[in-house]
Amino acid sequence: MSEAFAIRDRKVFLIGDGVDVPVEVLGGISGNDFSVIHAFKAGYQIGAYLRDKEGIWWYHQRNKKVRFVTRDAEGFRVLDDNYGLDGNHVYLEERVIPGADPLSFSLMECTNCFARDKHCLYVKTGSSFFHFESLDTDTLVANGSYVGDKHDLYHLFDSLSLSNDSKHHETVQYSLCDEHQMLLKDWFVKHHPDTVGWWHPDYPFSADGAQQIADDWYRTSNAVFFRQTFTTPRESRDVFNLVRHADPASFEPLDAFHARDAKSVFCRSRRIAGADRQSFIPIKDLFGKDEKTVYFNGYGVEHADPAKFQVFQSVVPLAKDGKRVYAASHARTSWPFGHTDEVLVVLDEADAKSFETFGERGVWAADSTRVYLRGTHQKKMDAASFRFLCESATNCWAADDKGLYRSNGTLIVAGIEGRSFVKLNGFWGTDEKVVFSFVTGAVQKSIEAESFIVVDEDGGAEDANYRYRIVNGSIKKAKL
Repeated sequence: MSEAFAIRDRKVFLIGDGVDVPVEVLGGISGNDFSVIHAFKAGYQIGAYLRDKEGIWWYHQRNKKVRFVTRDAEGFRVLDDNYGLDGNHVYLEERVIPGADPLSFSLMECTNCFARDKHCLYVKTGSSFFHFESLDTDTLVANGSYVGDKHDLYHLFDSLSLSNDSKHHETVQYSLCDEHQMLLKDWFVKHHPDTVGWWHPDYPFSADGAQQIADDWYRTSNAVFFRQTFTTPRESRDVFNLVRHADPASFEPLDAFHARDAKSVFCRSRRIAGADRQSFIPIKDLFGKDEKTVYFNGYGVEHADPAKFQVFQSVVPLAKDGKRVYAASHARTSWPFGHTDEVLVVLDEADAKSFETFGERGVWAADSTRVYLRGTHQKKMDAASFRFLCESATNCWAADDKGLYRSNGTLIVAGIEGRSFVKLNGFWGTDEKVVFSFVTGAVQKSIEAESFIVVDEDGGAEDANYRYRIVNGSIKKAKL
């Protein structure tokens, strides 16, 4: 790919395939001592590490200009197109990967996704990059989109997720020896026989014979486990995930999701980094706090004030303190390259003082200026005239001056005037022009709105010609 670049008048130009007219490479690189360290094609575009007298530069055709990487040109090398290494750093394109060790950094075998160093696992796909620190780097193994260590197996799809339920039935994805019919665990036995991991017959942390402590917490003589239950239409299957670093002798559950031992606090199968075991208390579900920090799903919530923190009744996790509103989101656990998981983030521009949720499910929420559905701002709805109406078996209903809204399906109910719409009871509503059923979720065009009245609190109603009642979720009518 070095032929993709040329020097003209001490300037660097892109001239490769698909480039009709030479394009000057901007950003500061010069033709003095120019060379191509590594170039590749990603789809129709070219990426490259380039060198001039100043050092190493990163170029990608999508940006049309270079970005400086390092002056350590003599020691610079490239792995897998996008990774660059010098004597002190590992780079993803031009960005330093914080904490990565260039001496121990390497690509893992039998996979196109994973790299490692002495500190952690690195994951790169076509659209994302992150590091993952929860695995034992001395016992890392991989095959295709599966990666793990001596205790756990993970699968990479949109994110990296715990996949211990696949340990004993998943087959090989990547093999140069026609081993695709092998079970993954047998492949690990064959190719990693000296690593005493979960696939090895001498692995010491089996869940066989584990006794229930409480809820989904289980214990053997030398280990603690958190049970996950996977349910399909055909079966229900329990998987026991090792609670790493837990001491069975001092282990005590605090609620269904949190526990502690003599040294640490745990959320499900993970240790909560930095949590103070003496002051830690569960709040609700995956929420907990200690004297200084609020935690959600085992991760600290940045900025949250433990003293003023409160959790809402809501279908998605929502909470607030004295200054901010927070919502659960599948987002990075740290910046810039933390892995993604369910974490609690600030709900931008939400007003903590006026924020509230509505109904037993808490599907709808609002503050003084915004309306939210499952924690997402509904830009077209009017907070000033917002009214929560009711919850039915399949929907939660709300209105403002512009319309009537449902929580499931198409948001706006067609044919309703919001300003004049009133809820009559949990079964019926009207805007004086049409009648609406909260049970069926539809406008009742055959009912006469002008004469319509509710006759009881069990769904009974009538207009000038018919009596109506609700039977098994349907409207039945009879002639008056």
